[in-house]
Amino acid sequence: MELKTRNDRIVNADPATILTYIKNSNYGDHNLVIYPHLEQFEEFYVECCKDSILDKNEIFVVVTYYQPVPEVRKKLYLLSGIDAARYENNGTLGILDSEMAYQPSVEQIGRYNISMILTSLLINHAQEHDKKGVTLLADLGTFFLNRRIAELISHEVSVSSRIDTKIRSFCCYHKDDFSILQEEQRKRILQHHSNNLILD
Repeated sequence: MELKTRNDRIVNADPATILTYIKNSNYGDHNLVIYPHLEQFEEFYVECCKDSILDKNEIFVVVTYYQPVPEVRKKLYLLSGIDAARYENNGTLGILDSEMAYQPSVEQIGRYNISMILTSLLINHAQEHDKKGVTLLADLGTFFLNRRIAELISHEVSVSSRIDTKIRSFCCYHKDDFSILQEEQRKRILQHHSNNLILD
């Protein structure tokens, strides 16, 4: 799958380089990550959780699809010693199931109420609790399983490549899911992201 977009915003790299890009991204960036194995996504959310909560004084949210929420909590503890319940209770960590986060709104307008409402609440929570901002890693695999490709495209293009708020957003795709898309669909999605980070 050859990927090209305008402005050369694609980075093909190893996991360590991609993780560095993620950690050093700017607020307002709407980024895309394509990963080949679940272990990479797991590494990203564990390392980014540590970086966001412990080092940067941020709120961190992971939207998981291929792992159940309890498994994410367990991995955070086993791989980094993070007590997920503690941080969830104080509002600095959110772990959401992708099926719930990306349910279509009642009006069926192509927008996703839960994720948008949550984002707004998190940004307000960050301001009220003197947090620097929000980092969001969201796996969009649910759209593929449920054959909601048109809704996925609509969702992605509804968000600009730059967001005027204190959030660093990462739309994460398993490589096999992303390859299902037609070339024109991939291009549209890539063009609506600040940076496209693809694991070699």
